[in-house]
Amino acid sequence: MSRRRAFTGAIVLSFTAYLIPLFNIHAGLVPLGVALVGLAEPSTYSLATLAAALAIQAILFALFYWLLRGRRWRNWLVLIAAAPLLVYGANLSVLYIVPLMVLVERDAQPETGDLAKVCSVPGVILAQVNSGADLSLERAGEAWVIRQEERLRARLTMPDCRIANVAAPRVGSTMDHVAPRGYMLFRRDDGNLAHVGPDHTAPLAVPAPSSGKYWSPILSDDGRTLAWLDRQPAQTGPRPYRLHLRRMNSDHTNGDEDETIVLDLPPRDQFELIGADTERGRFTLARFRNGILAIDRQGRTITGLVSPDGIYDARWGFRWLDGGWVAWDGYREEGRSRVVWLLPAGSGEVIIPKGRNIESLSVDPKGRYIAVSVATSLRIGNTKSSVFLIRTADGQELFRRYHPTFSRNRLAFLGADYLAMTRTENGQSFIDVYRVP
Repeated sequence: MSRRRAFTGAIVLSFTAYLIPLFNIHAGLVPLGVALVGLAEPSTYSLATLAAALAIQAILFALFYWLLRGRRWRNWLVLIAAAPLLVYGANLSVLYIVPLMVLVERDAQPETGDLAKVCSVPGVILAQVNSGADLSLERAGEAWVIRQEERLRARLTMPDCRIANVAAPRVGSTMDHVAPRGYMLFRRDDGNLAHVGPDHTAPLAVPAPSSGKYWSPILSDDGRTLAWLDRQPAQTGPRPYRLHLRRMNSDHTNGDEDETIVLDLPPRDQFELIGADTERGRFTLARFRNGILAIDRQGRTITGLVSPDGIYDARWGFRWLDGGWVAWDGYREEGRSRVVWLLPAGSGEVIIPKGRNIESLSVDPKGRYIAVSVATSLRIGNTKSSVFLIRTADGQELFRRYHPTFSRNRLAFLGADYLAMTRTENGQSFIDVYRVP
């Protein structure tokens, strides 16, 4: 075959590169071309993936050109032998090498500092809970835990790592919200809400209001009041927001006693209730997409609007402290996760290297320290997890330790003096409690 015809034929045949199957853990086998279409938005990762695909196509072009110029049919056996290598190479480059090169950064921070362990509890892990925006659990000096063998929920307090069972159901029911002393709002198997606490002999059913189509209440910090937002009916135009409060007494059976507060907020904005402190009369709202504000019991804004720089959406990670706040990326799809704070003692920012998500974060109720654990956001590579303690006055790390890949280390301050961490050793889970400097 002439050079021109071989060149043209090789170009046409090289596009079979985009039919090479890639193994996707979620979607199964996906052709390379389809995977590229899914990366239509320009980014460093999509450009690097496209460059890898073009390199694979160039290899196929060279192979087909050599075959078309050759005169021996035996040369085509090379294509049969090379096919598995091409498939393997495409999967290796697109699904492993490119993500590691583009999506993962090296964490150069050395291990530093030391914390004095004061006690340890085997067979338990710190539970992931929603407790509002006011550090109610940290101020109370307690954390929710799960007894792994019995699958029971309990509370961890100091001194001596005391574990006390709560009236909550076994692990499996969805925990919507928790508060100190063992108060919890959860969903039964039938989807209805129930409320438990230290003064309950059994879970108390929580009836939805008549207008509760999108009902999503939370617990107040005292655990005895339900709070939720809805929209006030309006004949024309946007509907104003209303805040509802329901005191949960043991004999409460309906919503006749609900307190309603009309909020002085732009009705066209999107708001979500993320914290309620009825004792202080402060209710925390998140405005889409990255705004936090606090309102009082008359519906007026008393603090905010706070928009933490660099945070994707502060509603997933925000805590008020006296005179300031701490925010972090509890959820982020792209870019580097951040921890940002503005406190009387100082302000600062910590940027997490790419390839990692913030797994857990806890704030000292006095505002002196922030404890952070991060874990890999990818299923490939050997990026280690880490735990570190930051001093808010100057942003200095006082403590850092690295842990094996895929370690999910959860953290919780127990008051201002103790920090609890989860640990796994030989398949056994522990909670270790350390004294804060």
